[in-house]
Amino acid sequence: MRRRLSYVLLALLVYGTFLLVTAPARLALPYLERNLPPAVRIDNMRGSVWSGHLNLLLQTTTNSETLSHIHFSFSILSLLHGKWGYVLHLTGPLQGHVRTAFGSRSVDLSDLKLIAHVATIVASMPAVQSFGPTGVLQLTADHLVWGSRLEGQGQLTWQRAAFVSAPVSPLGSYTAQFVLHRDAVHYQVQTLTGRLRVAGRGQYIVATGVLSFVGDVLGRGLRLGGLVQNIGTPDGHGGRAVTFQMPI
Repeated sequence: MRRRLSYVLLALLVYGTFLLVTAPARLALPYLERNLPPAVRIDNMRGSVWSGHLNLLLQTTTNSETLSHIHFSFSILSLLHGKWGYVLHLTGPLQGHVRTAFGSRSVDLSDLKLIAHVATIVASMPAVQSFGPTGVLQLTADHLVWGSRLEGQGQLTWQRAAFVSAPVSPLGSYTAQFVLHRDAVHYQVQTLTGRLRVAGRGQYIVATGVLSFVGDVLGRGLRLGGLVQNIGTPDGHGGRAVTFQMPI
């Protein structure tokens, strides 16, 4: 009787291990979908809960486009901290890598580096898309917390920035150092290179989706100087003081 019971327990253990090892990737879907922007969704997930592939789709104003192809693998490091997490490697229009750890109300992001063309990112933002921005965005951060609480800091760089209506292309390259605190992303902008000089600060309120900016703009050269004269007010140093708020 004991031998038979041992065989049954062994069989259940083997079967349970088999189910665990071969658990389908869709079981990871709630963790991976959590905190995604409304315009982004997951498609064509395949593999197991431990390792697999999926596509990120971006809903634009006209259709759905592939944003990124992602390979995900389970992160033992996250489990050691009591969270469920994955290491993500992204290829396609949005590329890079990030390590994730999911809590009950937030997600931790570490070793973050993402690169994409600006036109790809703003395809679902009509208020921004109408300006026809181009260039390359790069987002880097050592550690961020996103969800019911915001925490961490990083850097967003816009290289070879341009707008369809601007008389000079590119306008320059710019960087924004940002800090996540409470319910907002606070940032400070400065010019890296270019004839359009921008310096200022602002914030993005997550709950309302409103972006604000207060700073100074200086256009070098006749064409940019003439364009800048149409915005803001004189700042007393040859540039223009600019303040705006807009939902994105």
